[in-house]
Amino acid sequence: MPWPTSYKATSLLGGQVGYVLSSGGHIAGIVNPPGPKAWYEVADHNPPDAAEWRAAAARRSGSWWEDWTRWAQGRAGDRVRPPAIGSSRYPATGDAPGDYVRG
Repeated sequence: MPWPTSYKATSLLGGQVGYVLSSGGHIAGIVNPPGPKAWYEVADHNPPDAAEWRAAAARRSGSWWEDWTRWAQGRAGDRVRPPAIGSSRYPATGDAPGDYVRG
């Protein structure tokens, strides 16, 4: 969908909403690996009009995933050790992700 259409979600969602516009099409925009061609745009606030947002947005080099990682790390809390997997009836045969992935 055109980005101004998806931008409308910023006024429909509750809470503190951030909008990031990424380079690339619908698949490249999701995958968007870091590289020399990757860029994204972000702004500090979300005015009602998409064109106003874009005029105030800053263009940054890299992948929007890097921006999202910083955002998520600030909200994720402490890292914890995952619970043991398996049970006495169904014991784990190895650590995740599993030997079949490595083999």
